[in-house]
Amino acid sequence: MADLRGGKALKRSRKLVFVLLVLLIVFTVSFSAVERSLTSTPASDRPMGEHLNLSIAFWDIATAFKGKDPVLRKIEKDFNVTFEPVQITMSDYHQKLQMWATSDKLPDVFAHSIASDSPGIYNEWIKHGLIKPLPEDLTPYPYVDQIAQIPDIRLLRKDNRLYMLPRIGYPTNRLWMLERVVFVRKDWMKDALIREIADFEDFSNMLATFTNRRVNSGSEQPPVGLTAAGMNGLAWAFSSTFPQFAAGQWVFEDNVWIPYYASRKMDEVVVQLRKLYENGALDRDFYYMKEEDALTKFAQGQAGALVYRATPSSLSGLEELWNDYQPNKDFHDSVDILRMWLSEEGYRYYYVAQTYWSETFFNANISDEKMSRVLKLYDYLLSPEGQRLTSYGLEGVDYRLEDGNPVMIRPIDEHNGQPDAISSVYPSIPIFRSLASWGKETEFRLNELNKISYGEANIQKSLSEMEWLINNAVATPAYHKINSLSTPAKDKLSAMINPLEDLIKVVISGEDPVAMWHDHVRQYRELGLGEAIQEVNLALSLRDRN
Repeated sequence: MADLRGGKALKRSRKLVFVLLVLLIVFTVSFSAVERSLTSTPASDRPMGEHLNLSIAFWDIATAFKGKDPVLRKIEKDFNVTFEPVQITMSDYHQKLQMWATSDKLPDVFAHSIASDSPGIYNEWIKHGLIKPLPEDLTPYPYVDQIAQIPDIRLLRKDNRLYMLPRIGYPTNRLWMLERVVFVRKDWMKDALIREIADFEDFSNMLATFTNRRVNSGSEQPPVGLTAAGMNGLAWAFSSTFPQFAAGQWVFEDNVWIPYYASRKMDEVVVQLRKLYENGALDRDFYYMKEEDALTKFAQGQAGALVYRATPSSLSGLEELWNDYQPNKDFHDSVDILRMWLSEEGYRYYYVAQTYWSETFFNANISDEKMSRVLKLYDYLLSPEGQRLTSYGLEGVDYRLEDGNPVMIRPIDEHNGQPDAISSVYPSIPIFRSLASWGKETEFRLNELNKISYGEANIQKSLSEMEWLINNAVATPAYHKINSLSTPAKDKLSAMINPLEDLIKVVISGEDPVAMWHDHVRQYRELGLGEAIQEVNLALSLRDRN
């Protein structure tokens, strides 16, 4: 793939590379401030008090907890609790939790995403007393406290209190960089004598070239140029055209902050999207494509490019799918990450996002004792001891410690040479692994478990790509204060419009794309866009003064 060219090329300090990679490897293991505040007593051995029953809602928890596996029994015993799982799924949690909130039937503890996705609803729940704030002093729970001190999580405080505990994906905004990349068939590029992409026209022509191939014989359907799971994912392919659109951020334009969809840069985006759709370079099914279907299409050789993730687990899953369909073609020899063209400003971009997605909430009626018990559990799950449990299983059964490092002793499957997946042995582990934090940074560690789970080549590929981006690209411009900001007009407007759905209508229509998009923006203004922009900018100016 092409290197970043000179002139406006950015020089990145090797120190920054080192710092970010170290964060990936040690964040959840060596909080120095945390370690100083911990006693030598393991978190799970601390006094717990009387037995408690805890109702808890989390995605697919009832299914995972149904069999009461040994890990679940251990945690219930260590924390002197009995969990009462309340089932929710990704497709129904919004509706269920809203119904329980209006009928005063919320569980003691529950996962939701309103602070991440709907700040207005989050504020309403606080206003109506539906949720209980965390204690002001979280130092008795040092790992929890460490999360509460992350800068963009501090922005979520109301009257200096957190009314939920955010579930972080990565410890810094920049470490999300591999959550959006464009994969490309580098062997197809080589066949077409394409070395690099200098601008959008090159990108469009490359994708069009891919559609002229035949999978195996002339009778089969030609591949599509680019596929993705919906507009939210597809947007990253246009990061060089308009990075704030690609990452769903507000943009500073004409000395005022405005949402990306109100920017004049969207004119260029809609023209480019329409061009790819009309010339067949863009998968015509993109707007209802499920992620698994997009991955399958790429793995089968039915697409030349794919917007997806380049984390170790994602690379491993894509490689496994690839080997199912193309066992005679080496994945790493055939596929690479595309270097997008330089923007007008001379930059390439990497994806950034807020550190968290989704949150743990506490029913307003939960007792202080129950809340404390849950925070002790979360503190344990965030600790090195808890992470060993949710990564390796039970000490003495699944692993042993040698010089402080876990060594797996779980039986090896003679057919594939690997131990059974920990989630199949202990179905509760995926829940406990994600309950307090998504812990995505742990994938990047070059330890025995990750090498078995993801393959050393995939971990090294992720790390090398991260290093390349840090040295040759810049973070997508983002003002994270706006993400957590709630104002009446902003909240009302966000509940009434869906710009990405409107964008899909523009792309697949036969009418003038710029005129159509301007018409949608005019409708947004009639619904209060101007007032939302005014309120946000006023709130930012007041917040910055304080």
